[in-house]
Amino acid sequence: MHEASIALSLVDLARDVLREHGAGRATSLTVRIGEWSSVVPEALQAAFPASAHGTPLEGAHLNVVRVPGVGECPEHGPVELELARGLRCPTCGAPTPQLLQGDELELDELELI
Repeated sequence: MHEASIALSLVDLARDVLREHGAGRATSLTVRIGEWSSVVPEALQAAFPASAHGTPLEGAHLNVVRVPGVGECPEHGPVELELARGLRCPTCGAPTPQLLQGDELELDELELI
């Protein structure tokens, strides 16, 4: 379960943002997790409270925005990919070697108080 180490990294990153803005605490975080990122959102949400314990993020709510995978089909342009089909266009089956989105893991928003 590498999500525990990801949760610890999110807490560290959020603490840096708190320091930069002179804030004492955060009430919520929003992260964007790509469908192709190999991160399990439910596992990250389960690991977050323990990672935030004793920090200015303790009690903060972790919101997860799931980002679908989008590939560039040479025939159809940007297409939403299906994990079960791999990097192939869902319309024509052509390989879509370029992933335009869906592999991200980003801290998107942080509510400070």
